[in-house]
Amino acid sequence: MEKWEASWIWVNEELRRNNQYMEARGSFELRTSPERAVLRVTANQEYELYVNGEEIGRGPSPCDNGSQYYDVYEIADKLRPGRNVVAVLAYNFGTDSIVTGQRQGPGGLLCQVDLEPDTGVAGSVCLAATGEGWKCRVSPRWRPDSIRMHMWGGYREIYLAEREDGWELPEYDDSGWSAATVVAGENVEESPWPKLLEREIPHLKQAWLRPVRVVGEQAYLGEIVNSDSVLEGADRSESMSVDASVPGSYPNATYDFGTEVVGYPELELEAPEGGVAHLFYGEGLELELTDTFVLKKGSNRVRSFGRRAFRFMKLALQGTPSPVEVRSVRMKSVHYPYLEHGSFACSDERLNRIWEVGKYTAIVNSQEHFEDCPYREAALWVADAVVMARVVYQTFGDLSLVRKCLLQIARVQNEDGSIPGTGPERNDFMLPDFCAHWLFGVKEYVDYSGDDRFLAELWPSISRLEAWFRAQEDEEGLFANADRDGWWCFIDWSDDIERKDKVTAISCYYYKFLLTVSQLAERMGEAPRSLALEAKAAELRKTVRERMRLPEGPLFADCLSAGGLSDSVTAQTNFVAAWCGIMEEEEARSFIEDFYLAGKLPPIKGAFFYHIVLETLFAYSYREEALKEIRYFWGAMLDRGATTWWETFDPSLPACTVPSPYLGHTPTYMQASIPVSFSHGWGASPTYLLSREVLGVDTSRLGEGLIALRPAAAGGLVWAKGTIPTPRGDIEASWSETDGGAVAFEARLPAGLVWSACESLDNVETAEDGGLTVVTGTFIVTRSDFSCV
Repeated sequence: MEKWEASWIWVNEELRRNNQYMEARGSFELRTSPERAVLRVTANQEYELYVNGEEIGRGPSPCDNGSQYYDVYEIADKLRPGRNVVAVLAYNFGTDSIVTGQRQGPGGLLCQVDLEPDTGVAGSVCLAATGEGWKCRVSPRWRPDSIRMHMWGGYREIYLAEREDGWELPEYDDSGWSAATVVAGENVEESPWPKLLEREIPHLKQAWLRPVRVVGEQAYLGEIVNSDSVLEGADRSESMSVDASVPGSYPNATYDFGTEVVGYPELELEAPEGGVAHLFYGEGLELELTDTFVLKKGSNRVRSFGRRAFRFMKLALQGTPSPVEVRSVRMKSVHYPYLEHGSFACSDERLNRIWEVGKYTAIVNSQEHFEDCPYREAALWVADAVVMARVVYQTFGDLSLVRKCLLQIARVQNEDGSIPGTGPERNDFMLPDFCAHWLFGVKEYVDYSGDDRFLAELWPSISRLEAWFRAQEDEEGLFANADRDGWWCFIDWSDDIERKDKVTAISCYYYKFLLTVSQLAERMGEAPRSLALEAKAAELRKTVRERMRLPEGPLFADCLSAGGLSDSVTAQTNFVAAWCGIMEEEEARSFIEDFYLAGKLPPIKGAFFYHIVLETLFAYSYREEALKEIRYFWGAMLDRGATTWWETFDPSLPACTVPSPYLGHTPTYMQASIPVSFSHGWGASPTYLLSREVLGVDTSRLGEGLIALRPAAAGGLVWAKGTIPTPRGDIEASWSETDGGAVAFEARLPAGLVWSACESLDNVETAEDGGLTVVTGTFIVTRSDFSCV
């Protein structure tokens, strides 16, 4: 199956332009129906595949041109004796600018069909392969001159249903089409796509969804009847009717899908005299016109080619000489097919809801890769992926998507050894802290999976990244010039942090980075290197403490520049210092109690950074305070109607506000070109932390066969229970207060796992039950005297 006879094709050069849809056809003859036939296909950037008129799939997984994914389909049951036709709709974004550097490279389609012989017979027979023998054309169904949705994404669509001609059907006559132009050979070094990779994860899960309620309806000189007939569970005996025959009328209805959904909207309409249908989308009710369908006379089934992410959708019609019957409004949702779903429940329904929303946020942002947000850019941002991976370990027990994302980032490593802040395509986003976060994610994956082959594959990339970090040192070993032009010293969405030259948080991350490489080097059998890195980390820690800590202690300044220590002192810098191990324990406690919990530092508004806050609070046994933070920050989002977690959030804003480019949720709030996300996977940290720190089952060292049990009855909770799926089987745990005030704990573990219990767990006993190890014990409820602001 490694042999390719296909070449990359597209329309001839004179016809190429931005925002281009290309249709291609190839045919072959068969004497009999085959037992096994395999089709491989890819495109830059997207394709829809048909075999003998039946839709087979779409793809490929977004990728860098240098490591191009292709998909494999078994199609024997779609073939028949005689003539067979493969038809592919391929799309290319073009050369227009895009903020994150995605959708790059020229248009190209590669497809090959192979007949697989009987078992025991070597070789396969190529039945069809893209080349000059294929026919292609620029699709007549889309207007190419539509405008962009925004500078982070693609184009709006204007679809002309009247130009549908059955091009994908086997009986279609394509004799008038032009021959395809070969644009590159396969696996040729000078090609835009020099290396092909078979798909590394399963195809996405698909499900049809319908809106759950009508939230607005305006006749606007027209008429709408039965707008609720298209809802989920509605009686469809009477269809929705829309009349826009009055000149200038614009009847429309706005639908709520109940939560953020990601996929491909579809309409079924009966338009006797044609007309125009518009679809507006929004994560909130600030809706944007995105898809326009110019309807043909009669029956129409139309859908967007591009993927959409939204909660609310408005359907509007205009120019319908006679009323239009709207038979169906639905969307085909897509996301990564997690096979197992964990659970968590406790005596606080607010925390239960927070856990569930975090789980769903992770699901909806788990697509072909972890996406920072499905609406804006749908990019593979490193830190977002690392947080979502932790949710996956505690909630789904899945390895494939995490592995793929970490590898994809490594494949676009910069020549100087640094790791780009985002992907999966090469780009210019340089975030020094994200370089460290990528390695933290690699270490966590190795610890969870035990996959030493994965570590060996990435070891050269890790070594190059280590060399890059060394090259950023000043004469004292601190990370210097973190504020240089072209870099984004992120740390958190905050204008409060001063980021000049030697940024304290970055040197703290560098310290943790060195320790992490040391641990991985030991695992790779490089003991001398491990010891040297450990010693280097100790020297760096000493320098950070001497140069960046305020003289009166325990706090660290945000940065050190030619003017000395900054006057700016933030919670973010000091939480990083505690989280990375730069602070001593008593310093960390003093910072948390005397400054953070006392409200003496600027508030944190970034859902991403809260994972460091919460992990630190739990690590130092401030469980009450951690739960108060979760209830306060994420609970306030729930109170404002969140069904997925927002990118950033300021609970101090008036209670009527939700994310908007104009309402101050991010430091860039007055830039309309940067819409604020209502669905950001980096905010899902409470989901993994509630399972790990409250239910008390930590699977982070599963790769060694180790499970840590540390239940905590904090925050007024009196019981908790849940399930943590793992590749080795499900773990079930529960605890509840007894009449005597103690808490009874039980965990049921798959056989073969080794467990350890926290010191507070007493009266521990074990038993075997149906192949499971049952661990029971008791612990005492402890309460803290500190309060969050």
